[in-house]
Amino acid sequence: MWLALFCFHLHLLCDIVGARGPDGYQWPIPYLLPFSNAWQIVWQYQWAINAWPNFVITLLALGTTFYYAVRKGYSILDLVSTRLDQIFVRTLQNRFQITPEQK
Repeated sequence: MWLALFCFHLHLLCDIVGARGPDGYQWPIPYLLPFSNAWQIVWQYQWAINAWPNFVITLLALGTTFYYAVRKGYSILDLVSTRLDQIFVRTLQNRFQITPEQK
């Protein structure tokens, strides 16, 4: 439960920091919705959704995902389908020519 609560608030923080629309619209976060629309969180320095920090964060997350898939033998796809995860991992390991003894 605490991990889900943490992840939810981390997602909100990321939306507050880096999700301004390309037209400059500040995306307010109605924190208490659907109970109340009174408290909306906005940060005036919010960067655009297509700004370079979002690309860097995305590339780091993808790199980490591929690292774990190639070196550790599992990925986030295991949450959806074990078979799909095995195919994905095997494809990456074949592509980067990682053998079991190199792991």
